[in-house]
Amino acid sequence: MSCYVIDSSALFHARDMRIFTGSRLLTTKQVADEVKDPRAQAALELLGIEVVEVDDKRVRPLKLRAPNLSDADLSLLALALDTGCVLLTDDVELAKTARRMGVRAKGFYFVR
Repeated sequence: MSCYVIDSSALFHARDMRIFTGSRLLTTKQVADEVKDPRAQAALELLGIEVVEVDDKRVRPLKLRAPNLSDADLSLLALALDTGCVLLTDDVELAKTARRMGVRAKGFYFVR
């Protein structure tokens, strides 16, 4: 089974996420708390996305390596590192940083 760590950009395009049916989908509490769009909030539940709380102790060392990323982005990176899942994001800076750290990252529009 495929596994994806989902950034908020993917939640905003949830209507297209049916291609991930049968995959394990995860995001972090930090990202879920940022999402204000009602459709994106509904996508969390409708798609069965697991919301994971990432310990700040896991995020702090990453902040030293990538100080330009937000705490929410760093939480996604930590979760992808811990689970080995593909990071799904349209954030170019997050994707580049993830790849430098050995995480597979894909843009949402390019996953088929």
